[in-house]
Amino acid sequence: MPLVEHLEELRKRIVISIVALGASATLCFIFKGYLLEFLVAPLHGKQLITLAPTESFMTAFKVSLYAGFLLASPVIIYEIWAFVAPGLKANEKRVTILAAFFSSLLFLGGVAFCWWFVVPRALPFLLNYQSDYFHPQVQASKYFSFITLFLLGFGIIFELPALLLTLARVGFVNSKQLAKNRRYAILAAAVISAALTPSQDAVSMLAMAVPFIFLYEISIHLSRLVQKKRRPSADVVDGNAKGETA
Repeated sequence: MPLVEHLEELRKRIVISIVALGASATLCFIFKGYLLEFLVAPLHGKQLITLAPTESFMTAFKVSLYAGFLLASPVIIYEIWAFVAPGLKANEKRVTILAAFFSSLLFLGGVAFCWWFVVPRALPFLLNYQSDYFHPQVQASKYFSFITLFLLGFGIIFELPALLLTLARVGFVNSKQLAKNRRYAILAAAVISAALTPSQDAVSMLAMAVPFIFLYEISIHLSRLVQKKRRPSADVVDGNAKGETA
């Protein structure tokens, strides 16, 4: 494509993503009462406080926006793939379609894992830490920002296997390279956890870094299986090429 057509295609994909996000956020704002009630459940009745006249409205708006992004994530992921696909080969397009599908599932799986396993354990520890000396009062805007960004962060982290397996399937990386760069993956886990964790406390960062490293190790083993399936097809292509040349 010429540059102008690339920009037009990019504009089209961005517009569709924004429309999907806007529709999802609007729907979430309409049902914000149920959404807020669901998100405060881990507090077990503890009251939230607000410190500004506009904080209640802005907090509900931001929560609806974050939830809308979560709801629209399959559409956004697909639009990213649809923009990249024209520049790929036929076999790479098939791989990317599967990657887009599984990326959506992994993203939602990461959010579910965070909500059901991490939040119920991390939040009580943070709120009750040194309770003999502190009496925590939870501000509404900071609580919801912490929860929603924490959920989105885990969703992003859980997409790591889909990304690495896609790269392994098209031949950009292999299991030996991933295993060799394990130390850099651990460093990346620390940096990414620090960037995605809204409160930057050690407990939350550790809770996000450990699954990152675990998923990276799983990706190494899965990439070996992907390579084994890829070799026969590559041999067939080479054989056909040699036969045609002869």
